[in-house]
Amino acid sequence: MTQTYGEGARLPQTGRDQSVAIAEAEGRAAMDVLDKLGDEDWHRPTDCVEWDVRTLVSHLVAQCEDNISLATMVRREITGRRRHRGMGPVDAHMAAQIADHATASGPELAERFALLWPRAVQARRRRPGLMRRARVATGVAEAPRMSVGHLLDTIYNRDLWMHRVDLARATGQPLVLGEHDRLIVEQVIRDLALTWSGAPVVLELTGPAGGTWLIGSGEPASVVRADAVAYLRGLAGRDPDVPLELVSGSDAALVAARRARIVF
Repeated sequence: MTQTYGEGARLPQTGRDQSVAIAEAEGRAAMDVLDKLGDEDWHRPTDCVEWDVRTLVSHLVAQCEDNISLATMVRREITGRRRHRGMGPVDAHMAAQIADHATASGPELAERFALLWPRAVQARRRRPGLMRRARVATGVAEAPRMSVGHLLDTIYNRDLWMHRVDLARATGQPLVLGEHDRLIVEQVIRDLALTWSGAPVVLELTGPAGGTWLIGSGEPASVVRADAVAYLRGLAGRDPDVPLELVSGSDAALVAARRARIVF
């Protein structure tokens, strides 16, 4: 096989400054979606189980508040654990987030997100190195703990990106992709490659945010192709039957690529 791919595990990790640039671009893209929502859109179902559009946006607002205020984040962590004992800690925290905004209207939430997102981006950037080196659970079964720095610089941007996809799909808006989307996809590929345990495979992701990467270590025997956005939805658990094409190699590569999950 002629090598026409990069190694996913060697992609550079997003740093603070680049994270801010990506976050600002993703915030603008999210606001473009929110600004187009009509009265009939707020109660449309989304790909997030039990969340309609209004509830999803309330989660985005609450994420901003958590970023800005550690006290708010800790309060919700405690509240979630007390009120939702049957849930995992991440789901319980999100339930507390949603409850805090249960009475807000959709337009009110969109306005608040526009106000808070830029502040949240800068608050994440200012978190000190000691805090960034701490490690936290991911909420994904069998996934290794991640550094707080990775959460701040990568996961929050990725979370907003995936929820923008959710909102566009729920309301029939076109998904507009730009340069920053490709950078978000690259960080997904990096995380996937670093945690990959199967046989090495070349993953071809098509579309404006796509690219071709080696996933795993060693000489690949299989090549799998998918639309970039569709495949990331699969990695996030949105679509377990994401369309994958086996370009060459073993069907086992398709199975491994379809079963893979990472943190969003």
